[in-house]
Amino acid sequence: MPHYVDVHAHLTHERLIQDVDQVVARAQAAGVEAIICNGLEPVSNREVLKLAERFEVVKPALGIYPIDAMASKISTDEWTHDFPPPEPFDVDAEIDFIASVADQLIAVGEVGLDAYWLQSHADEQERVFRRLIEVAQANDIPVIIHSRKAELRCFEILQEMKVTKADFHCFGGKLKLARRIAEAGYYLSIPPVVVRAESFQRYAAKLPLECLLTETDCPYMGPVRDELNEPANVPTGIEAMAAARGMSSVDMAAAVADNYRRLFSRSAST
Repeated sequence: MPHYVDVHAHLTHERLIQDVDQVVARAQAAGVEAIICNGLEPVSNREVLKLAERFEVVKPALGIYPIDAMASKISTDEWTHDFPPPEPFDVDAEIDFIASVADQLIAVGEVGLDAYWLQSHADEQERVFRRLIEVAQANDIPVIIHSRKAELRCFEILQEMKVTKADFHCFGGKLKLARRIAEAGYYLSIPPVVVRAESFQRYAAKLPLECLLTETDCPYMGPVRDELNEPANVPTGIEAMAAARGMSSVDMAAAVADNYRRLFSRSAST
């Protein structure tokens, strides 16, 4: 059976955590040998560490989601979405916590910038992003990047800070920029929604094979609209990526597994 990897999963999400034993079991039955579970804020970060202790297949990555990073700056009148804004917390204390356990981590993530949900407070997002990049660099581990509607700025910051290890998760920018990202030595991970999303099929077909990874971003971005996504769907994503590229699924899975080992070499075990 091919080796599969999921480099961006949210097993701590309320839709998955109650069934996490079965979710992990289904993933392993499907041949998934590494699930990088990404934290977003203090609560999920600590849950990620607990899951990594319980399951050998789960690899911990702690971070601060861009919107959570500026939670203390968001005013009630500027938040217009139909769900509550994130709860404020001591961001710098959490960065210090992440640094204190960095020797246990496979990556720092999810981190980055987001100009989709809110366009204000970009300076605070960048400050937090930079501090977390410094944690990753100090420990020689990759950053797993959220870059929604801020893809170019994320890339510019990585270049400015001379980052050498990074994965752009669920990248949604232009193909031209994706090629620049690959040329810089960074990676881009593709979720199972690739089976029905032409943009991800284009990345899979046009980008260098050596920069491609697989993720789920579960419970979102699944192969079937509105259905719960989970790591067991990685093989479905591999099949779609292979079809877009005109190669076998076995060869695609092998290439992605090699890429995973190369990027996450400090802790990768598949």
